[in-house]
Amino acid sequence: MPKLDFSHIDDVQDFSPLPDGKYLCRVAEVEETRTHNDDEMWKLRFQVAEGPYLGRYIFDNMVFSDAAVKRVKLICSRLGLDVTGELDLLPQMLKNRVTRLTVETEEYEDDEGRSKRRNVVPYAGYENAGKAEKAPENLKEPSAF
Repeated sequence: MPKLDFSHIDDVQDFSPLPDGKYLCRVAEVEETRTHNDDEMWKLRFQVAEGPYLGRYIFDNMVFSDAAVKRVKLICSRLGLDVTGELDLLPQMLKNRVTRLTVETEEYEDDEGRSKRRNVVPYAGYENAGKAEKAPENLKEPSAF
């Protein structure tokens, strides 16, 4: 059995979905992975930066396939990157950038057939947060995925 040090691990928080709405968020983490079709994919972990849900997380993906590249462009532009030409995109270019996410709740069935609810970001669910808005400095760094 592995030896574990839980002194640096946060207690379980509320994992219920956030209410449908718009949330100012910062990109807290970008994890590189691949889809089932072997396309490159980045898992984005956003941290809510204001309001009663401060510190909660919202998840979305960026898939680098021909079919999904328009959404990648939309996400990058809403995060303040220049998408007028060629861009050698790296995960660290997204980290700590701020956007306003639209979040909806959807129902799904888990692997055991139970009905559950989760948050999703619609296709165009990203808005430019504006130059003046920045994520608060006091948001803690997320633990590893």
